[in-house]
Amino acid sequence: MGLIDLKTDLKSLRFGKDVIGGGNSNQPYVVTPIPEGFAGVGRTGGPDFLLRGGTLLPKVVVQDVSRLTKMFFDFRSPSGPLFIVKQNVLSLTNVNSSAGYVAWEAVTRDRSGNFFQRAGSAISTFLKNNVAINQGIYTPLSTLGQAIGSPLGVHLNKQGINPLKSTTKGSLDGNTPLGLPTYLNTIASGGDEGNKSRLVGLVSKITENAQGNQLLYKYTGGPGATLGVGTTSIMMLGDQRTGRNNANANQLIFKVLDNAKVGADGKLQYKGSEYTPGLNKSKNITGTADINATANIQLAYGTSIKYFSTLSSTDQTTYLNNAKFFNANDVVVPLSPSVYQSGDGLVTNLEALKSGAGDPITRLVFTQEEINFQEPLSKSGKIEPINFSAEVLAYNDAAAQFIPKTISYTSQNIETRVNLGNPGKRGNLSSYVVGKRELFGTNGRKTLTEGLTEVDIIKNSYFKNAADKINAFPLYQSENVTGNTFKNDLVKFRIGVIDSDNPTNKTFIHFRAFIDSFSDNYSSDWSSQKYMGRGENFYKYNGFDRQISLSWTVAATSKQELIPMHQKLNYLASVCAPDYSKAGYMRGNLISLTIGGWCYEQVGIMKGLNLEIPNDSPWEIGIPDSLVGGVIGSDTDGTAIKTDSSVKELPMIIKVTGFTFIPIHNFVPRVQQNSYLGAPVGGGGTFINAYGPEHYIALAGAGNNSNYGTIDGNIKEDNINYVPPIPAQAKPKVK
Repeated sequence: MGLIDLKTDLKSLRFGKDVIGGGNSNQPYVVTPIPEGFAGVGRTGGPDFLLRGGTLLPKVVVQDVSRLTKMFFDFRSPSGPLFIVKQNVLSLTNVNSSAGYVAWEAVTRDRSGNFFQRAGSAISTFLKNNVAINQGIYTPLSTLGQAIGSPLGVHLNKQGINPLKSTTKGSLDGNTPLGLPTYLNTIASGGDEGNKSRLVGLVSKITENAQGNQLLYKYTGGPGATLGVGTTSIMMLGDQRTGRNNANANQLIFKVLDNAKVGADGKLQYKGSEYTPGLNKSKNITGTADINATANIQLAYGTSIKYFSTLSSTDQTTYLNNAKFFNANDVVVPLSPSVYQSGDGLVTNLEALKSGAGDPITRLVFTQEEINFQEPLSKSGKIEPINFSAEVLAYNDAAAQFIPKTISYTSQNIETRVNLGNPGKRGNLSSYVVGKRELFGTNGRKTLTEGLTEVDIIKNSYFKNAADKINAFPLYQSENVTGNTFKNDLVKFRIGVIDSDNPTNKTFIHFRAFIDSFSDNYSSDWSSQKYMGRGENFYKYNGFDRQISLSWTVAATSKQELIPMHQKLNYLASVCAPDYSKAGYMRGNLISLTIGGWCYEQVGIMKGLNLEIPNDSPWEIGIPDSLVGGVIGSDTDGTAIKTDSSVKELPMIIKVTGFTFIPIHNFVPRVQQNSYLGAPVGGGGTFINAYGPEHYIALAGAGNNSNYGTIDGNIKEDNINYVPPIPAQAKPKVK
């Protein structure tokens, strides 16, 4: 048998005839004779010094170039020619970065140059937009050249007839057909004012093309073409353009009154049962001899009361000025698309600002004149916006039911009401050591020529000069929280550390309520038990536990906050350590926690906390400035370290995580003991009339008054408890 008896020296096997039908693919493209021995085994060409492959590199490069050349021009196995075609098709479907660009000379309407020069420029622009392959022409020369130059660190353009053409901004090659087109080269047209964006050439099409062609530019191929066949057109959105370029700029908008309707054909019809004496029944604005026969009123913008007239400007004027076709009692009233009165000045048309069914509400916003009258914050430097709601209400009684009676945001805005401050407010930044202050010459501040001293630093370090006064608010000890408004926040957030020697006193710590997370976990402990003869578990109640987890962020927004912020964090961390009685006995520390109305002076124990510095936190580096500063050590030899001793090198943002709090309740933890002698529930039952004292969620505020009401269900100091009132006839009789 042939396969069994076949003997070969592995050198006489032939290759070829590897195509179905007996043809030859001409592959492999590079043939290497089988060596007679093993003398060449292990040859590496030496170390890769300067050239990858050492002495073998020239032979490898020749083989690679030979193999690629044969592949590109092998028509028996057309992979190479098809690869060339595919690269050019992909180039054609790419975006044309030079399409629509108008050179600087054209933008400035420069007519210099003779006829042939201008004609040549126009032909070049036409070729770029209609003929040239968008990403450059691909030829095998670039790939073959790259195979030769790769070991030498040469990088050629894949696209372009000449792969050596430059693609850098403003290169002499530009975007010629020989090179690789780039947007940077497209806009490198020079000119008296430098290079220009492609948008410059589109300005005239946007501003001067009133209701004209919405085409910005188009070019052959691109994303809008199929495999490069066809064109890509970049259009403007006509219905979203402004001013006279809006497609509807010269069309009147009509409001159809109640005595008219639009039929299925889109034409205006009358409701015969609602004719009024002054109505001209024979009038037909959908087509008359005196007006364009195609005129009609069409539904627009998806509303039921606004319609567009398709009449030309001339026909609109004829229609509106001719009493035969239009009068005050007509079924349609023209509406102006502008909020300004007609005329030269921009005077707000108050009629256009009316709202509500039948326009009963005059306006709820400022007019343009009132907006222009306001002084911008950038000039005033003060957060004192005008209270527009009060001004609107002053002359508009109908608006009262639509504008809430909120507190004044001019005097009670968030920055002033909760002492948050405005870190971006303009101020005197002449010395970062002293910190931001009032501008010189205002409120009796010093002039710059008077200089600065250590006294200035101390004066400006007071917490009242901080941007965020809560963050800078120092520790204090008291029986109750201070009534000082500087501690006011959007949500009450404070921790009181109870004095172990005098429990009526607390050391209060106030933080800005930048709450990152809050969880209040309630758990009950049940132990399972098995009984003989029963497959299920039986459970015995063992107890109850509650644990609050909290995390928040502390951030210094001004120099005056940095040190007090860290002082308070240091004190809070020390609460985890013990305290010692006068007799020397170790004891733990109790704290009280207040978070809004959820926890109000809730006593408990703090099990721990973690202080984290986020990666995006900036650090104070404590360097002085030329006005005020100091040194560490003797400066006799000029080597002392200059420093700002009023601060330290500290992070400006701290995240407090892992804060674990276990409440100690002032009631026996049990299910809430409520009374259900309230108003009857329709369908059976009675509502609650009084809540028990088990207030796990405090719902409490100042004076510890809560929304649970008193023990008998009454409310205290307007703290509504939302219990349905009991009708007089349904009140229970007291025996």
